[in-house]
Amino acid sequence: MMNRVLVLMVIAFGIIAAASLALSIAGLTAHAAEQGYQGYGVEAENLTTLTVSGYGEVSYSPDEAIVVFAALGYGETAAEALGRCAEKASAIISAMEELGISRDDLKTSSITVNPRYDWNQKPPKLVDYEASYSLTVRVRDIALVGKVIDSAFSAGADEMHGLQFTISEDKRSELLDEAIKAAVNDAMRKAEAAASSLGLKVVKVKSISISAQQAPPIIVREVKAAAEYGEVPIAPGEGKLSASVGLEIALSS
Repeated sequence: MMNRVLVLMVIAFGIIAAASLALSIAGLTAHAAEQGYQGYGVEAENLTTLTVSGYGEVSYSPDEAIVVFAALGYGETAAEALGRCAEKASAIISAMEELGISRDDLKTSSITVNPRYDWNQKPPKLVDYEASYSLTVRVRDIALVGKVIDSAFSAGADEMHGLQFTISEDKRSELLDEAIKAAVNDAMRKAEAAASSLGLKVVKVKSISISAQQAPPIIVREVKAAAEYGEVPIAPGEGKLSASVGLEIALSS
């Protein structure tokens, strides 16, 4: 008798559990249908997938410049050449600081010392030593670039190895966001046009890929200047930053 009661209880619990599971599934299915989700018993819509690309480009005016100056020194010994070179380098650094250039924006790029020979003699004869000190200067105020160049040569710089106009990191981030937005708008415009021509409509974006091109610096080639010519006029020009996107879009009737 006891065994029969236990069997009946097990069967009853099984029926209750099955009923609860069925109610749970029904509830989830109804919720999914209301929210438009696929799965949970809701039949998936027939969607068409479209892959489209977009391109965006923005123009900018540089707000920073990077310039590299070289100071040369000569002497009968390596130490003498390096000492004369160091004197010029110190004077250039002081001139930059007088213009308000921060020490953080002054960087020693390289220091070299090399012997110089008279190769017309057999064997070649040592003439002297040449030392070179390169200083990279970041100018955060474009209006100062001309004065920076003039002051550096007045302080003893012998050469200027290139001048680059670029943009600050904050401005670069803002421009990149603008370029990406323009690229997405371009891609969506193409998607809407394609969908319309097929009698379909855009349902959602399934995936997106972004390829952004960093703003290349505007480079002014090597310049040798003389202080007596006065301040160098500077025209940084205009640069461009671009971004490309790829969208995978779901279309439906």
